[in-house]
Amino acid sequence: MAKRNRHTSYITVFAAIGSITYGYAASIIGQVIGQPQFYNYFDLAQKGAMNGLFFAGGALGSLSIAYTASAFGRLRTIQIACLVCILGAALMAGAANVAMYLVSRFIMGWGVGQMVCGVPLYQAELSPPKHRGFHVGLHGIALGLGYALTGFVGFGCYYDSTSSFQWRFPFAVQLIPTLILLSGSWKLPESPRWCMSFCLFFQKLADGRAVLMKGRTDEAFQVIQKLHAQPDDPDDTFARKEFYQMTQQFALDEQKKQNLGVIHWWDYFKKASYRRRILIGCGATLSSACSGNLVVNSRSIISCLTDLEYAKHRRGKTDYQVTLYTGLGITGGIPILLFAIWNIVGMLGNIVAATALMDRFGRKICLLIGNSGTATCLAFEAALTKYFVGQETPNKVGLGFGTFFIFFYVVFYATFIDAQQYVIVSEAFPMEFRSIGVALSLFAQTAAAALFVGVAPVSFTHIGWKFYLVFICLDVCTFTMVWVFFPETKGLSLEEINELFGDPVAVHITHDQEEDLDKKVQDMSIVGVDYTHQEKA
Repeated sequence: MAKRNRHTSYITVFAAIGSITYGYAASIIGQVIGQPQFYNYFDLAQKGAMNGLFFAGGALGSLSIAYTASAFGRLRTIQIACLVCILGAALMAGAANVAMYLVSRFIMGWGVGQMVCGVPLYQAELSPPKHRGFHVGLHGIALGLGYALTGFVGFGCYYDSTSSFQWRFPFAVQLIPTLILLSGSWKLPESPRWCMSFCLFFQKLADGRAVLMKGRTDEAFQVIQKLHAQPDDPDDTFARKEFYQMTQQFALDEQKKQNLGVIHWWDYFKKASYRRRILIGCGATLSSACSGNLVVNSRSIISCLTDLEYAKHRRGKTDYQVTLYTGLGITGGIPILLFAIWNIVGMLGNIVAATALMDRFGRKICLLIGNSGTATCLAFEAALTKYFVGQETPNKVGLGFGTFFIFFYVVFYATFIDAQQYVIVSEAFPMEFRSIGVALSLFAQTAAAALFVGVAPVSFTHIGWKFYLVFICLDVCTFTMVWVFFPETKGLSLEEINELFGDPVAVHITHDQEEDLDKKVQDMSIVGVDYTHQEKA
């Protein structure tokens, strides 16, 4: 496998700072909501509204990128998300009353909803085919880092119990990654594929034929040339072939769009292959949600905040992992630290997935291993909960194994599911439908989050360990769906993935290359602009 281009890696790593924002913002409420000063300042009855408004904002923010990513570009969408997140974080940190705080949660949800869609979409369109798993996998790594940071920040602030700093500072930390990303984003390139689609969609000749607008085409070629250059390819042969493939595929897609009679976005669903792509995109995000991660993570956060007696005082009942930890003699702020370590394990799993698994073994096999592994861990967790949790005399061996399987669960989830879902979502759709497909897929993820996290407290209260059986069954269903319906996309360019869904591919560059492709690339000239001797950017 060819070496990764360092410049591409620098850009995708920097873009992943936005993913840290999402991971941190999504989980920080779990840390703050148990801080004593937070309860002194806000009404506890508003907890459901806090989560509900955040998820509602996230859902709408996800859907909004269907428009912004197409109209303004991938990079501009990330910058818009930064501005929204800055506003939301500032209002959260400075909240003077419950109403102000609830509004800020909705705004923050909207911003991170845009961010969680925009970042992997941007990374995928900058990445060369052989390393797309790594570059988009950085999104998952950064999410894990964001989750872990909430644990360490919460652990530190837990011991300041005399002022509102205990909860205002954790909210203010959300500003740091967003400000860094926004400040540096002006040096980042726009997606070359969006630049070319901009030319096709907005520049028309008098006879109605779509053409490429020279300025954006130059920009697209220079980005591809710089980001996909290799030391063993001084003439940038592969970059030129990829650019040629993009130009031909965009022209073909435009003709396909006209033949399909697409006027509104819902017209795309007339075509069976697009409906299947939505099944794959939503299936990938739902395979993550249905594995139970959102509930396990949520329960971890809640349990890490307080000891057993405080939990009884607040809710009248004990949370599962509170019982685990207190039964083992772990109380005070230490459970918060354990939660941070739990998420560090998750981040390490994402690192393994991005650097060693996805580009070598593929996406599909990872999901299959992940769904079967998480189902197995939840089965053990359900059994241990039934027999050892809530007993008058704690069984430390049983509780210890319960803690072990909570950590073993995140190994399977983070290594084989978390990053993979974003890679699949970002590459399953053709250019003209990609922003819409990503938006709908991650909207499904947010809706599942709202559902599962929302019903979890009531479910654990009334059916206890049996709630885990729901996710075991869902894991079996998603395993079957992935096995039957999901194609393997490893190593293919975004344009060549069309073939897996029965759509035409204008030019192949990663396999079965046309004999005269090199000559076509040598003679490549689009709208009178010669790219055969273009100087490197």
